[in-house]
Amino acid sequence: MLTAAAAVIAGYAIGCVPVAWLAGRARGIDIRERGSGNPGASNVWQTVSRALVVPVGLAQIGQGLAAVVVARAIGQDVAVQAMAGVAAVLANDWNPLLAFDGGRGVGASIGVLLGLTPVALGAFIVVALAGVLARAVPQGVLLALAVAPLAALAAGDGAAAVAGGAALVALAVVKRLLGNAAPDASAPRPEVWRNRLLYDRDIRDREAWVRRRAVDR
Repeated sequence: MLTAAAAVIAGYAIGCVPVAWLAGRARGIDIRERGSGNPGASNVWQTVSRALVVPVGLAQIGQGLAAVVVARAIGQDVAVQAMAGVAAVLANDWNPLLAFDGGRGVGASIGVLLGLTPVALGAFIVVALAGVLARAVPQGVLLALAVAPLAALAAGDGAAAVAGGAALVALAVVKRLLGNAAPDASAPRPEVWRNRLLYDRDIRDREAWVRRRAVDR
């Protein structure tokens, strides 16, 4: 039991490393005050450096994968591996080092799927790429996450892997709905929640959302 708890704590600690924020700080930028205000890889692309997106994305994937691998290396079963991976994503989404601000955990989620169920990761990639081609990236990513546990179930990867994938979907939905700040007091709430879930922002106009001042988030 103590070893299992240690594995989950280790996963959380790994996820706490604010990779995208650190990449911005290395260039003298706090990405929470630029662009979308989201301390994630997409905002690194928009406000820091497009060249940094690949290493930042790979590092975030590595965080999710490392959480699973560490749990496995100390002899924990798939259930604990899944919990450690989910803990890494949780830390990425609500990072205590950033006053519980955080990204969307997509990179870390990819790493978790890679460690737990490569079949589910394959399904995620196919659906996410379809979203990119359809110019519907936020919707494609959310649908890809939702498809992943279904693919794990179809592949017979076991209940723990399926539950881990389902937990990643739940975290993604909650993070989108909560965002990193309360919506504007004048904004119609049903519309905001719908936009946050489908578009991962408070308004449908992406360019206007990215251009807004950080203090207006």
